[in-house]
Amino acid sequence: MAYRCFTICLVFSLCTSLSISADVFLSIDCGSSTSSKDRNGIDWVADDKYVQTGESHSVKAYNSFNQVLDSLRVFTTGKKNCYHIDSLKKGRVLLRAHFYYGNYDGKSSPPTFALHFDGNDWAQVETSSNMSYYHEVTYVMKKNTISVCVAQTDAGQFPFISALAVRSLESYMYSHIDVNYPLFPWTRVAYGTNTTIRYREDFYDRIWNPGYLGNGSIPVSSDALFSGVTTPDDLPPPAVLKNAITKTRPNASLDLFMDFTSYPWPVYINLYFSEVTRLQPNQNRSFRVFKDNKSFSDPILPPYGDCFELSISNVTVSSKTTFSLVPTNVSTLPPLINAMEIFGIGYYPLTDGTNKKDAEGLASLQNSFHVLQGWSGDPCLPSPYTWDWIKCNNDPMPRVTALLLSGYGLSGLLPDFSSMDSLQAIDLHNNSLRGPIPDFLGTLPNLKTLNVANNQLNGTIPASLSTKKGLILTIVDNPGLCTPNTSCQIPATDPPPANSSIKKKTNILELLFAAMIPSIIIL
Repeated sequence: MAYRCFTICLVFSLCTSLSISADVFLSIDCGSSTSSKDRNGIDWVADDKYVQTGESHSVKAYNSFNQVLDSLRVFTTGKKNCYHIDSLKKGRVLLRAHFYYGNYDGKSSPPTFALHFDGNDWAQVETSSNMSYYHEVTYVMKKNTISVCVAQTDAGQFPFISALAVRSLESYMYSHIDVNYPLFPWTRVAYGTNTTIRYREDFYDRIWNPGYLGNGSIPVSSDALFSGVTTPDDLPPPAVLKNAITKTRPNASLDLFMDFTSYPWPVYINLYFSEVTRLQPNQNRSFRVFKDNKSFSDPILPPYGDCFELSISNVTVSSKTTFSLVPTNVSTLPPLINAMEIFGIGYYPLTDGTNKKDAEGLASLQNSFHVLQGWSGDPCLPSPYTWDWIKCNNDPMPRVTALLLSGYGLSGLLPDFSSMDSLQAIDLHNNSLRGPIPDFLGTLPNLKTLNVANNQLNGTIPASLSTKKGLILTIVDNPGLCTPNTSCQIPATDPPPANSSIKKKTNILELLFAAMIPSIIIL
């Protein structure tokens, strides 16, 4: 595949947070009914605006790692349940979902379940009783909405979510890969520090964990002010450049422990280098990046008060892959590194989602029938987590092929969903639908079965249905319906006497027509 080809980009930029703007900085405290501010200065909002299903539960505060993890929302019904965020500006975003079980249900049975975004597979979430976890993805939005869904994968194990964060990124950030593929962070470290760096030190609220020291490396601190004015690229915050790790011996190499998976995976790597002190005329710090013991870059000379960013994209790695920083022959100082980010590149491109025409038709049904509004997220994707009352085909942009709404308590008139022109089956029986059968149903080109039995429909069956070739039409138990060849009897407010001849004739016609329709194929 094209995205697996090897590319290397050298980006020389000032690593400060200048000329930046965030369109969205949304933090949702799942299961909470109130807003709050956390110890990082982040404002969290209640989740009732973004989800319509699930149950709120509290986690004992003394067990939690962060106050926003003191509540969660659990979903005990439905194949998948989703948070929906709309009216957004399309662009590159960072999504982060937090999970802390904390034995909220007293069962000491932390669940495992699936996590999705915008109809794409995201992660398999594994939880524990006393640890919190988060999953993150960075991608370019296909629409102006975002959905984050959890889905049950094992019977009796109920998905939940504790917190959800949405952060806009600049369009030029992490742009050295195809925009159709998501990035899944493996690691993001700030070397030489012993504290986690995030918002407010990082405008985009990326989480930079302390880098591990080992194999003879030592921490060093910078005395630079980082006061330049040039435009940065991937915008690592100055806080991650104020420390680094290096070696004590000038000719020593610095191995980078990246903890790659055992199976091959295409990755995107950012390495950040900034000199920690102003060098004297007789000093030189220069080194190359080696991959698998072979030179992989031109000499790197970290700038003082600036940073040099090495972006490595679309190279496939495994647990056998090694990276190291090796000093050049003229270097009088050992290599150093300030920060590193490693992303796994999605194996599959981002989906465009369910066909727009079907999405519009389903939205029309949801607007008309409140009982259907609990379903959100992409209707068809990812398979097999389609909405319970539809069936979809396997097209790259799936089409809805069936509406299965029998016994859903639908009441009122049918809306226009004529845009759903791939429908082959519609089952609406055992509801309380009223009014005439819409004519547009007969114009759906692929419709093979239509069941509207046991409703309160009335009027004449449209000719578009009664004459449609190959259609199996079931309409029994709709007393007000009649064929094009019979006159319709509108039910009176006060029924006529039981011995009425009109009533007897009407009943005879209804019985005859009801007997024919369930089994007839109108040719």
